[in-house]
Amino acid sequence: MQVRNSITLIGNLGSNPKMVTTESGLTITEFSLATNEYFRDKDGNRQTRTDWHKVKSFGKLAEIFGKYLEQGSQVAIVGTLRYNKWIDKHDQVRNTAEIVAHSFTFLSGGKQQEAEDELAADTVADSTPAKGRGKKKAATVAEDAVPF
Repeated sequence: MQVRNSITLIGNLGSNPKMVTTESGLTITEFSLATNEYFRDKDGNRQTRTDWHKVKSFGKLAEIFGKYLEQGSQVAIVGTLRYNKWIDKHDQVRNTAEIVAHSFTFLSGGKQQEAEDELAADTVADSTPAKGRGKKKAATVAEDAVPF
């Protein structure tokens, strides 16, 4: 049996992505993503629980996130869950979790149409007729190489 670390989240950006470029030229983008869970309490009232996730991306995917996503944009993120262990200034061991994005789909908001146009320009021509490609509502990009 193959064991795999994979997570899929659909949510809204809590703030604009923060993009940095390292000295080696690698682009890294981070943002927070809010997901909601709906449930009924003991009295039957509908309740919402919001969880916040730290999302990180690298390379071309990071560039696209930084350029086209903005606060409130809804996206579907597919990636891996990574845990980091560190010691704070009070010598306490802390654990944090982050999602390293490998692919995504624009669902709404942001500069979706601009991103779709750029992605279409970057895509190698395939056998699909041009008029069929223009009706796609969501753009998807997969990032193969992610540094560890």
